[in-house]
Amino acid sequence: MKPIDLLTRTSPILADRVRLAIMATLAAAEEPVEFNALLNELQLTKGNLASHIRKLEQAGLLTVNKEFVDRKPRTSYRCTERGYRDLRRYLEQVEVLLKGVTAG
Repeated sequence: MKPIDLLTRTSPILADRVRLAIMATLAAAEEPVEFNALLNELQLTKGNLASHIRKLEQAGLLTVNKEFVDRKPRTSYRCTERGYRDLRRYLEQVEVLLKGVTAG
């Protein structure tokens, strides 16, 4: 089995580079991250970002908070405990695979 197949099988939701970038951004943030900040940081289209966010939310890796501030809608996201745990586990798997490749 190829290393990338192993990662995709063990954590298919995080095997996508965009979802991995979203989760890494949220995990590193001390405060909730707003939609527009993610949009600018990751240079995605609104539809693309929204689609990936929806999949991550359905998997329980992030929470979504929608509110109105000065009559304007504001949507922000936060990494859940499961999100931190799954991201950590995924990165550990990547590290093991990279060590195996560089050792050979």
